[in-house]
Amino acid sequence: MKKFKIITIDGPASSGKTTVAKMIAQKFKVPLLESGALYRFVTYLLIKSEKSIQTYMENEDLLINFLKEAFQKVKIELTSEGTFIYWNGKLIKDELRKEEVENMVSQVSANKKVREFLTEIMRKLGKEDSLITEGRDMGSFVFPYADIKIFLTANEEIRAQRRLKEKMGKVIYKDKNLYEKVFNNIKFRDKLDSQREVAPLIIPEGAYIIDTSNLTPEEVLNEILKIIK
Repeated sequence: MKKFKIITIDGPASSGKTTVAKMIAQKFKVPLLESGALYRFVTYLLIKSEKSIQTYMENEDLLINFLKEAFQKVKIELTSEGTFIYWNGKLIKDELRKEEVENMVSQVSANKKVREFLTEIMRKLGKEDSLITEGRDMGSFVFPYADIKIFLTANEEIRAQRRLKEKMGKVIYKDKNLYEKVFNNIKFRDKLDSQREVAPLIIPEGAYIIDTSNLTPEEVLNEILKIIK
């Protein structure tokens, strides 16, 4: 029985947010809003644009006009399986996990105008029905009024191993020094996310903190179910 409107799950990269959020959404049969998918999508659009990302980052009016025009062709579908983004009628999924997007998403998501634009979109989506949402500022900034706030954390080495396993499974990279690259990327994203000027990665007020370093996804899920009860 659902007794909540919104549950937010925040935390750094590869702390287990998406996996656990999806498990909760499926258990309660409610939509899942993956904020990272939206930021990756914007990054993907900017990379595909004729102008450089830096050009957009330095010109707020140009950036906002670009986003408004692009999102006129966007359909966002929230299901218990995750967030699905359609652009010009085409599902954009695998493109969001490409290395070029990975390398630029933290820089793009740190932009004030990008965050304001996507925050407005996410809040509108949150008005529809009960919602599970995951990201880095869901409980602290986007949905500070959420019924339940969860903050997942894990040490850097564990998170790098998880991200490496994910990438190897999808065969995105072919690099002998892959672990080192992934580990350094984790540290870099942590720094950018926690030090950005707008809505930095922090533990939301009133959030329950769970260290997932030595827990399976099922164990994390059980801890959250206890909190919900």
